[in-house]
Amino acid sequence: MTLLPEVRSQLYAAAERRAHSPRTRLLGTLHGLRLPGRWRRAPLIAIGVALVLVGGAFGAGLIQLGAPAKLPFSLYGNPREGSGGLVPGTVRMLPIAAPDPAGGPDWGMRVLSTTRGEGCLQLGRIVDGKLGALGQDDAFANDGRFHELPVSAAFNFNGCALLDGKGRLFTNVTADERAASAWIGVGGRLGGCVPPSAGPYEKGLRLTRQETEHGAKPAPICSQADLRNIYYGLLGPEAQSITYVLAGQRHTLPTVGADGAYMFVTLASAHQLLNFANAGTADIVPVDGPIKEIHYRDGSTCHLTSKSWIGGAYACTPSLSEPVGYVTVGKAPSAAEVATPIHSRLSRGRHGRYVITISFTARLPVTDARRVYDIYWREPGMAPGAYGGTGTNSNVATGQTITRTIGEYGPTLRVGTVHGSVTLRQALGPGGIEGPGSVAVPVGSFAFRVP
Repeated sequence: MTLLPEVRSQLYAAAERRAHSPRTRLLGTLHGLRLPGRWRRAPLIAIGVALVLVGGAFGAGLIQLGAPAKLPFSLYGNPREGSGGLVPGTVRMLPIAAPDPAGGPDWGMRVLSTTRGEGCLQLGRIVDGKLGALGQDDAFANDGRFHELPVSAAFNFNGCALLDGKGRLFTNVTADERAASAWIGVGGRLGGCVPPSAGPYEKGLRLTRQETEHGAKPAPICSQADLRNIYYGLLGPEAQSITYVLAGQRHTLPTVGADGAYMFVTLASAHQLLNFANAGTADIVPVDGPIKEIHYRDGSTCHLTSKSWIGGAYACTPSLSEPVGYVTVGKAPSAAEVATPIHSRLSRGRHGRYVITISFTARLPVTDARRVYDIYWREPGMAPGAYGGTGTNSNVATGQTITRTIGEYGPTLRVGTVHGSVTLRQALGPGGIEGPGSVAVPVGSFAFRVP
């Protein structure tokens, strides 16, 4: 946008007079250089034009508000399946702001809870206390505007984890190779660029016919200078600070708020380990990143090592096996509580191939993502340690019959006896459903011969 010199002067003068108002602050830069003082948002009206001054890496240093971002689908769907649906009233912005290494609006995050016992962190750029994405890096047609992200759009799939016994989220995310726009376009299919090292799917080189019919095109490639590594998470109310190392220099960053929140952003390197589209990790403690220590209010320190990703005894050294303040959830069921007969039958499937149908009655319910029924089997001639598997990913009522088929899809069942088992897995601690602190209780077993 071009402004007459006298109008522009009036706007800046008005902004300076309101710079110390109690309204939500606006942060920004001119050509990557942070503006002096703390700018705050004030409605500036001149010649009938209302502008939001946020300085940024957008030419003249002005950024306007664009239309809210949208996705053609909701990331929170059936409240009884997968991660579940959004719990109303749980979405809240966290009091944290991390500067971008090239300037512009700070990065921030918000937290929410789902109907299946998970908490999720969402990240983006902050303008006027709102979370959003910028019209750059081939997102939003490079319109240079700020687009607020609705709850369904500002989503990083690594940012969800099971809540602890007090309903608190403990999770730490390393998000590598993210576009500075903060727009997660699902491999470029919804706009936005992807890293140079992205695979064929992320680059959109293997579009489906439906995607092509809807106008999807191969994704543009991000400039390396526009890629970021974002380190963020919640360490709990007892965490006081973290220490991380960049270019050989140690930095100590205090946590923010009762959640023990932290966030910092760096430039991504073309030679780093995780340099593909939507790369990242998430764990109960920070892993695969520069964070080396977590400092707690009681004086204890969690020292992170190359084995911290394993969790349990390896989560922290020398003595902490889980974050300070984490509250375990529930208790392990006994084998007698879950044991039930497993029924199996052989039939011909839709394509004439043999299919084994497994069914059993659930004696204990599944009410959230902390508990699942798993079915594992081995066929003759499988390599040592190899097995097939399926299971539940939704709520299950006591007395409900669970039915699964083996051999309907994938390789044809091998001739001979197939041996299998059903287990109930339940997460009690911070390691998640498959990590330390989870238990696997046998439900029953089965065997069936394939002719």
